[in-house]
Amino acid sequence: MALSYGVKFKKLNFSGKVLVEKEGEVVFDRKYLRLKGKGANDHGEIVNFTDIKEVKAGKDEFVFNTFSSDKFILSKFSGSLENFLDDFYHMKNEFFAENLFMKRGMLMGQFDCTAEVSGQTGPSLNKGKCVIQFYEESIMVIPVHADVFVIHLSFMKHHRFDEDEYVLNIETDSGAKVNISKLGSHFEDAQTTLEKCLEKMYQRVLNQLNNVLSGFSLAVLLKLAYAIRDGRAVLVNSLKKIDAALPSKVMELAFSGNPELEKKIQYLRSLDKEEQFFVGFSLQNVSDSRDIRVRAWFLCALPSLNIMVMGISNNPTDQRVFFFRIVMEQGIASDKVEAKVLEINQCMVIFDYDLSPLLKNKEELRKTKYRVAILRMAFLRLFRRSFVGVSQAVDLERFKTDSDKFFSQAKILQRPQQRHRQIFRPTLK
Repeated sequence: MALSYGVKFKKLNFSGKVLVEKEGEVVFDRKYLRLKGKGANDHGEIVNFTDIKEVKAGKDEFVFNTFSSDKFILSKFSGSLENFLDDFYHMKNEFFAENLFMKRGMLMGQFDCTAEVSGQTGPSLNKGKCVIQFYEESIMVIPVHADVFVIHLSFMKHHRFDEDEYVLNIETDSGAKVNISKLGSHFEDAQTTLEKCLEKMYQRVLNQLNNVLSGFSLAVLLKLAYAIRDGRAVLVNSLKKIDAALPSKVMELAFSGNPELEKKIQYLRSLDKEEQFFVGFSLQNVSDSRDIRVRAWFLCALPSLNIMVMGISNNPTDQRVFFFRIVMEQGIASDKVEAKVLEINQCMVIFDYDLSPLLKNKEELRKTKYRVAILRMAFLRLFRRSFVGVSQAVDLERFKTDSDKFFSQAKILQRPQQRHRQIFRPTLK
């Protein structure tokens, strides 16, 4: 039986003109809500969860805006607004949790809590009562009356259990800070669960590295496991700090059997004195075997050319080399390399090294599992927007020709000087 609430609703356009005003009901589906008037012939209007931009709840009123600039006002809940909000966020958060790749691995435990989130700039946001779920490779925080969010273990920079304040402090690679509190008597259980998730991830990666990189101590491999975690690309030169022999061994593993690509990489790295070179690994256990399947990929940052180059490095049959702008319009490319690496790392790890979101257009993506991600994940949109082109050249000379073309296209665009009236032109929100 469908979940529904009797309401009065109004639909307004961007200028505030009332387009529809009816007495009826709001009906929930797992992907959307439907606003319909009374009568069997009124099929109502569907509003997808992905289209809802902002929401606001009053005493007996619920207001939301869509990305298409429509505004909906729901009222006359007859005292059931609190229950409506519970169901609205429950359905909406379940939908996004499933479609934004938040649940990674098995569920290891869940606990009631409260959460507070802050970014690099701006005030902290209190998310109120929540449920925190620990998965093998991610942490999902589900507020009762706010949007669900996720912390992927591969991109968790620091975490600390404050035993004096009974708070879990988390900082991500993107600079976000999350404080989890009011775990109550489950504080130690939550601590044990998170440590178990991290230990399981590092132990798996450590065992895999031990199979593909022989000759190194477990201490060295553990430091490498911490650097790559679940497949992130790491700066090759930084590996010298772990072990002097590690960079050459990692490069050998990444480019084994692909000498043509090595020549292309040597050419690219010769173009910029400030170049930075990164290598990432996806290590997977082969079923019914002790073998490890290695998928390696590289990133080559050329700040002076405003280019980031990416390719699959240990598959000689995959000749594709992708080119991205580091800075889209204005800025200093060398200052943005770290953010660009994080952006591509997130795409490669979270989407399991599938480049479909990059190569398909929006119409094609709507038919795939990425249809919601392309609308809601900012780093994926940046990944696509910054894409310049792909070279599939087999020989080096043709690759150089392709590269020159992409270098020209990646030049930082300088915006024309804006006039006073353009700078202060009002915009409708």
